[in-house]
Amino acid sequence: RATAFLSSIVGKSDDGKLSSKYDAKKADEAYKAGMAAMAAGKLDEAIQFLNIALAKCPPDKTSAVAKLQSLISVTSQQLRNSSN
Repeated sequence: RATAFLSSIVGKSDDGKLSSKYDAKKADEAYKAGMAAMAAGKLDEAIQFLNIALAKCPPDKTSAVAKLQSLISVTSQQLRNSSN
């Protein structure tokens, strides 16, 4: 289910390549999915969603970009700590 959701958020162009267009709505969907995964303790999945959110986030949304970068950093650290 998560894979299907990831595919729907990431999107592909007509030639099958990943779409790199910024999309605030898709960034928000990925962010929410990442937070839900984090709450469920699925840190690796949360990082995937948060990275997609960061990639889709329009660069002029500097506050959102900074928040996503911080969340990715904290979640990555938690994942490293939990695997020790």
